[in-house]
Amino acid sequence: MRNWQETFENLTEDQKEKLSVLRVMECTNGIIQYAFRDNAEHALSAEDTRRAMKFSMGCIKRMEIPLGEEVITFDDELKEVFGEIRDLYVSGAKNGNDEDFQEFMRISIIMYNVLGKERILNAQKLLSQHIVEIAPDKLEWGVDYIMQFIK
Repeated sequence: MRNWQETFENLTEDQKEKLSVLRVMECTNGIIQYAFRDNAEHALSAEDTRRAMKFSMGCIKRMEIPLGEEVITFDDELKEVFGEIRDLYVSGAKNGNDEDFQEFMRISIIMYNVLGKERILNAQKLLSQHIVEIAPDKLEWGVDYIMQFIK
């Protein structure tokens, strides 16, 4: 069994920064998707929701995040770590496995706390400066979600 605290703490600064960008984007997309499905008052249009989802899911599947002329890429170690976490999310959130969802949340909370507020806010700033698929003010939704778990 993997020691997740140690796994995240042992990542390089570069890996932690990249993971922060990925999680801000991913969490923002999740909130956008839930708002649309729930027909929430603050939900984006179908077109804007689709654009955010297409961008986010494409980045997750390719493990690359295009930021203007720069592209964030992930090394094999980080791909493996994120893949394990993503598998728990899919099993838990998409396939209804409550144990896997609880484990996904436990690991995510550990990750958010290791990454810390500063890296998360820097990731938000970087994304807001370089992507058009998710409006800068909507990135705040993902950041707010993450911040509720950081001690």
